[in-house]
Amino acid sequence: MTDPLVSILIPTYNGEAHLRAALRSARDQSYRNVEIVIGDDASTDRTPQIVAAAAAEDERIRVIRQETNGGGYDNLQSILEAARGEYVKYLLHDDVLVTDCVRELVRGIQATPGAALAFSRRSLIDENGKPVAGHEFSALRDRPGPIDGLELGTSVLETCTNVIGELSTALFRRDALTVETLWEPDGRRIDSLTDVKIWLELLAQGPAFYTPRVLSRFRMHPGQNSWKSWMGARAERDWVRLIDYGIGLGFLPEQAQRRRAHARVLQHATARVASLVDGPDYGPALETLFLSTAALVELRPGAVDDVADPAVEPLWVRAHRPEFLSHLHQQLEVWTRLFPIALAAPALDQAEVRATVQALRAVAAADVAEKLAIAVPAASLEAAVPLIEQALDEGPDIDVELVPSDDPAGLLAHPWLAVAPRGSRWHLDRAAGVWTFDVGGHAA
Repeated sequence: MTDPLVSILIPTYNGEAHLRAALRSARDQSYRNVEIVIGDDASTDRTPQIVAAAAAEDERIRVIRQETNGGGYDNLQSILEAARGEYVKYLLHDDVLVTDCVRELVRGIQATPGAALAFSRRSLIDENGKPVAGHEFSALRDRPGPIDGLELGTSVLETCTNVIGELSTALFRRDALTVETLWEPDGRRIDSLTDVKIWLELLAQGPAFYTPRVLSRFRMHPGQNSWKSWMGARAERDWVRLIDYGIGLGFLPEQAQRRRAHARVLQHATARVASLVDGPDYGPALETLFLSTAALVELRPGAVDDVADPAVEPLWVRAHRPEFLSHLHQQLEVWTRLFPIALAAPALDQAEVRATVQALRAVAAADVAEKLAIAVPAASLEAAVPLIEQALDEGPDIDVELVPSDDPAGLLAHPWLAVAPRGSRWHLDRAAGVWTFDVGGHAA
């Protein structure tokens, strides 16, 4: 039986420092039925001469030369489109493969029914090709074999850790990816985590094959953008978007997992803002804080599961909808718990009573309180009833308990939700949270 063709794809731009080593590792693979497709993104160093000489020596090599520099994304995509193999193996121009890399990964994916992805443990080397001390990647398993795709993808997202590795680490089925949306998990191009986006799309289709043997070596050197803080800020923004995208693919099935994932991103982004705030590059980290905060509000305990389909409306769109922005006008504590009771204490003015009842309707619709109540002074109870009844008749019916009290702030034991006009202090900060509204306007 003929071994299936494997396309080893090498994207490069000004890669003369390490390209020869990458090419050598591709050409020396013990698995011989490979094509090597090199995408030269208009290099201005000796890269064109290096790849031309290699192609002249090895008929398995094809070179796709871009006349103008289109950027890393377009280069990665163009050589994937040109791939003829049943399986694809990316090899970044500064990384290297172990001699049996392709053979072991092909055998592994063939032995794993339903798998679209195979990967291995990898090691870290420096710019001279020497192992980097103290940077050993842990093995995910003691023995080679399958890993459940949904469980692995969920772990990646919940911890915001790419345990699978960089593009050079894996081999995958060519027909398992949609090239047109390769870098767009949510309608926008990803900034940094191109590999994670691909892994999630593949893991959603079935299990992955994994071997603890080191089959690729990832080179770390000063010229890489991935080690720069400003790129880290963009990577954290990618994590927020990929978590949302992953939920749409079936990862993170439990709300608690989703909250933990977004909380992890929030933690990282907060530290990133602090490290970048004196320069011009902290904007992406701020957006990460906003998006992850919006997601955590959306995923508040007790909220209806799957309130939004990320495939239809991604988080970066949902978070800017008026109803989402209105959440930020409230104390965020309002959206993170279910209060046993929401209590209002309006002045006996028709406009304020009407606005109060409308705010209580909004509280009921948001499902943030189990009961609704209005407190009025005992001496004013007779005057308050017709005003409240009139306001209740003007909109959808809600159940509201009328409570006589001259000290509404001291009426209830903690925790309770105060429903009060903006700027009002009748609750004297004794409430666990405050739902504010404008008299003469809608609830905030």
